[in-house]
Amino acid sequence: MDDIAANELASHVPESSPRYHLFLFKHTHEGDALKSIVFIYSMPGYKCSVKERMLYSTCKSPFLNGIANEFNIEVAKSIEIDDAAELTEDFIYQEVHPVRNLHRPTFAKPKGPAGKRGAKRLIKE
Repeated sequence: MDDIAANELASHVPESSPRYHLFLFKHTHEGDALKSIVFIYSMPGYKCSVKERMLYSTCKSPFLNGIANEFNIEVAKSIEIDDAAELTEDFIYQEVHPVRNLHRPTFAKPKGPAGKRGAKRLIKE
């Protein structure tokens, strides 16, 4: 197993075929040194065959269940990408530790129609 830095990860993702990647993301969060296992599903869009796209998308869930149950590997975050350039250290960090919005705006219910049932309609008799 190679020791690959997060910024080098994009160079190991093929551009023309789908792949599963398990990445041990070593980072610090709020002063603590952490190691998080990140599952990365790379799908290069239409650069691969339909058969490959269907195979990888169908097998993703059984694969994740297998590594969790058989090998007791806890995946901290599952990421799907279509371009290897997306894989940067900042991107992975934001996925593993998303910024929490402390002020959530409440849902503003739209104003209903005027009157009980809306504006009157002209009806020809």
